Amino acid sequence: MYTLNWNPDSQRLEASFGGVVTAGEGQVFLEDLREALESENGSPFAFVLDFATVRSLARGVEDAFSEARDMAKFSGAKEVVFVARDEDEVQRLTEQRLQQVIEGQERYVAYRLAS
Repeated sequence: MYTLNWNPDSQRLEASFGGVVTAGEGQVFLEDLREALESENGSPFAFVLDFATVRSLARGVEDAFSEARDMAKFSGAKEVVFVARDEDEVQRLTEQRLQQVIEGQERYVAYRLAS
């Protein structure tokens, strides 16, 4: 299950996931995200993808999240923030995208630290 919300006041597009995320749901999310990005006026925004409360991710969902990150950046996101489930996941994701983190384009935070 997920929600996708645009906050015009903070210029923030937020995707929040919970429960069990299937591969099919990951693909539907990407379609919804494409539509949301196309409907915006192109001004800079922040993209937040929160999967901190997800119990499990099906194979391929992390790839869908990576594609969502890239789509958002291509559409003008000035910053992408992933809210992960724990510090170990934050470390793994940060190490995978270290250059983008150093440049300030991406941030990976644990749920506990994001609150």
